[in-house]
Amino acid sequence: MAIFESLFDVTYLSLVIGLGVRLLLEKTKGAKLFGIMAILLGMGDAFHLVPRIVAHLSPFGFETYSFVLSWGQFITSITMTVFYVLYYYFYRRQSGDTDKNKMLIIYALALVRIILVLMPMNNWGTAEGNYMFGIYRNIPFAIMGALLIYWSYQERVKEGLANMWILILLSFLFYIPVVLWSDTYPIVGALMMPKTVAYLLIVVFGYKYYICTFERINLLGLAFTNLIMGLLAGVFYREFSKFYLYYEPTHLGKIHGHVITLGFIGMLLLYLLTGNMSNEQLQKLKRPIYVMESGLVFTVVNMFVLGVHEIVSLIVEALDMNRNTINMSVLNGMSGLGHILLSVGLIWTLVKVFNIEKLIETK
Repeated sequence: MAIFESLFDVTYLSLVIGLGVRLLLEKTKGAKLFGIMAILLGMGDAFHLVPRIVAHLSPFGFETYSFVLSWGQFITSITMTVFYVLYYYFYRRQSGDTDKNKMLIIYALALVRIILVLMPMNNWGTAEGNYMFGIYRNIPFAIMGALLIYWSYQERVKEGLANMWILILLSFLFYIPVVLWSDTYPIVGALMMPKTVAYLLIVVFGYKYYICTFERINLLGLAFTNLIMGLLAGVFYREFSKFYLYYEPTHLGKIHGHVITLGFIGMLLLYLLTGNMSNEQLQKLKRPIYVMESGLVFTVVNMFVLGVHEIVSLIVEALDMNRNTINMSVLNGMSGLGHILLSVGLIWTLVKVFNIEKLIETK
């Protein structure tokens, strides 16, 4: 379970932040707004999810990381509040609803929520926290969500809003039981995964709304996105390994090169190679390119999990402890699937490019 949740969390963070970066490249203010929403969502969740990943992969479990997990939840609570304030502006832009009273209500609920999150009674930094204050701080958040669900449902016929109300509704339906009962019944915490899927779909639908066609410029946008993600991976590797005083080679250090080479340079070359192709010919590359990019993402996600495990398990080797937190055979098998998908996509793309170029030369 530790492997699959870790892979799931890293995939979610990679996709949400990556799609957000790509949306920032668009000219429209709406796309940039949604891009900021996505990046805020991903970066905020990272403060809570990355410590969970580390705790899953560490031989000492969650108790050792209770301090950082708690403060990560603190940061996520604030960023999620701001996320919904920004979503209100997206709703307002798409629906044309300029009712100032609605805006004031959202601001007031967000302010109350943030004040409650900042209160010392939350016991941030402790493993236990404060159960009742956890409920109190989520009341204005739930009201805000209910209003945005209702308003979005009323305007569901407007472009970009069709699926938003149901996804926000699902996210809260999965989240509320966790707040109420996860302390008593830990299995309820598993509902955070479908809640996370709902948030991912919010970003995906926003992305598909603003980038609804596959054009040559998309390859350049994808190259730039991969460049940013590769640089972020390099920064994370440097700081994470420095924190653990780990200076040996690790899979975490290979992510930077893989993403820059295959993701940035590879897509840049494809952009140059497709210069003479018509739009109809370019559409034939859509599926293989998406398969290749999916394979790259899945490969990198596996490398991330393996690299983190290599670093946090160093103390086990140093103390000569016989403890292993993950099944390496399973992780190696998952990595193999990523490499297969990447290889299939790469070969498929090159074959398509070759055939199209050959057709162009014969004309």
